[in-house]
Amino acid sequence: MIGIYGGTFDPVHEGHLGTATEAGDLAGCERVLMIPAAEPPGKAVPRATGQQRYEMLRLALEDRPALQLEGCELIRSGPSYTVDTLRMLREREEACLLLILGSDAFLNLSAWYCWQEIFQLAHILVAGRPGVPCEPTGELAREYTARRILDPAQFSGQDSGLILESVLTQYPLSSTQIRAELARGALPVGLPKAVADYINTLNLYTE
Repeated sequence: MIGIYGGTFDPVHEGHLGTATEAGDLAGCERVLMIPAAEPPGKAVPRATGQQRYEMLRLALEDRPALQLEGCELIRSGPSYTVDTLRMLREREEACLLLILGSDAFLNLSAWYCWQEIFQLAHILVAGRPGVPCEPTGELAREYTARRILDPAQFSGQDSGLILESVLTQYPLSSTQIRAELARGALPVGLPKAVADYINTLNLYTE
């Protein structure tokens, strides 16, 4: 199984890397693809360019062989819809796919483009938070009830469509806060050293 972990990564930080690694280990993924979005639907335009965010991820992953950089969304025109990425990867890869989502992203899944097709293309691992139950509503609640599993070993029973919620390690980090600290001239915690050096060299995120 191949993990799929997308985001703007503006900039990538240790929380992203830790979550991707832990989720991949939990589900037994042979590797996890880190996929920076070019035009994230419903989100502000990233501060750093696609090439800069790609380079920061490349630097961050140099000593993490279980995580691999995938730039398909940066070379594809138009909004970076997850379903388009999963369609492409299903054609390219022989292994099953596991979409790794934070609980907030999962609870908004029914607003995503062609969201129900995602279940035909991949399993989903929801990275939950301690003491915060995953309680989807509407159509997503029905899908969640029908597809939920409690043991990652159950993923092997079919090639897509199952949902596992698991509480993962929490990281008090956010790219938004890191950008704000960099804009003030502070040195934020949580950045891989190579990424921090790259940001400082280019004076990224300064006002």
